[in-house]
Amino acid sequence: MHKATLLSKGEGNYFFGFHDLVAWNNAGDKLLALRIDDMYTPPDPNVTCDIGFIDNAGIFHKLGKTYAYNYPQGARQQWIGNTDLFIVNDKINNEWRSKVYDSVTEECTDILDYPAHVITDDGWAFGLDYARLFRVGGYGYTGLPDAYANDEAPSKSGIIRHHITTREHKMILSVHEVAKFQMNPNLGRCHYFTHLLLNPSQTKLAFLHRYKLKDGGETTRLMTVNTDGSGLRCLASGFLSHFDWQDDEHVAIWGRTGSGVERLRQSFLYKMMPTSLVSKGKKIIKKLLYKPKEGVKTNSAFNWLLFKDTDNPQFTLLAKGVIEEDGHPMFCPANRDWMICDTYPDANGIRTLFLFQYSTQTRVDLGTYKMLDQQPDINKSMPFLEGVDKAVLKAFSPEQMAFTRSGLHCDLHPRWKKDGTMVAFDSIHEGSRKIYGFDVTDIVSNKASHERQKVYSGL
Repeated sequence: MHKATLLSKGEGNYFFGFHDLVAWNNAGDKLLALRIDDMYTPPDPNVTCDIGFIDNAGIFHKLGKTYAYNYPQGARQQWIGNTDLFIVNDKINNEWRSKVYDSVTEECTDILDYPAHVITDDGWAFGLDYARLFRVGGYGYTGLPDAYANDEAPSKSGIIRHHITTREHKMILSVHEVAKFQMNPNLGRCHYFTHLLLNPSQTKLAFLHRYKLKDGGETTRLMTVNTDGSGLRCLASGFLSHFDWQDDEHVAIWGRTGSGVERLRQSFLYKMMPTSLVSKGKKIIKKLLYKPKEGVKTNSAFNWLLFKDTDNPQFTLLAKGVIEEDGHPMFCPANRDWMICDTYPDANGIRTLFLFQYSTQTRVDLGTYKMLDQQPDINKSMPFLEGVDKAVLKAFSPEQMAFTRSGLHCDLHPRWKKDGTMVAFDSIHEGSRKIYGFDVTDIVSNKASHERQKVYSGL
């Protein structure tokens, strides 16, 4: 029997954020974390959270503070290669920028001109437009206006590449360039980038290009590009969610492509329809154009899709019949045959943490963790949602936005230790937000004896 270990033992609420970064340093004795007192509302633009790391005794070492954070993705705090330096985003002189900290001296050693979403081992950082991300309802930071709010596909917003030592910098890809790549940019509004991720060898970036539609929906495209901005590709378009690089040439993503709704949105009648008639006309046109034939499914099922990073890719299924719901995946840096993932809450509010082995198509459940029933105070939350596009608040409702942007919404977001012996995850099942660890050494190192094993920890 295995059980998760509490890693953050101090007072307050601790979190790391997303599932796509290695949380421990190379030596494995420091775990990056953020800490905040109040988690019951979306981030207050005037309230910072603490930056630091947790040692092997569970003690939090505070090194600074930041205004640039959200609960789903933290402040994008991450180690720089195999050093004890880490980079973290912050607001400096009314701009989203980043800082470098030395975890040995526990001092800030540098302030950079641009933010960082991911960084290579040799110091090339890639930043996104977090003001735009916040306005369009993504995982941005509150407190600064979108400078290009009136431009649906701006040429001055995109992916910034900058080096933390030489200060060399360049926008390698603009929103405008991607919005016109293999599509008509005028078909959508509020084009933006999100979920930027390096492949294992750090030669390519995968990211999501999203844009709003006149019927209130949103389309996502899975894109890849070389780290110098060349070689742009679109691997898929449709309803696409969380993803990770399985290896240097394959991306696994949850979603659905080629459904009736997506084909409808590409139809001539839909494109010509006035916006005021879209909500009613969409249903009528869908019935006329896509009347299902007996025994034929018109919608592609949601699944974990595996795309090769090539021109005109076709997908295979990552885990057919094994993983049948969305979650937050991360392939093991030491052995990419293994993936850690979680589920969204079930009807009882319970999330499940599990391992998946691709070669044997085996799932190993590790633990189950219950969400809190508490909801944020909408009156206290609304001021901190100021600046979010009104159409977004109308589509998702202020109550939903307040919850998903508060610390009460706590996905497990599991992430690996570099050597593949342990995973860390955020959870709220004990009443406050904490970081937990799970030793998976015996499972990952001995696949034969665990092909059908299920290991559970308590609620």
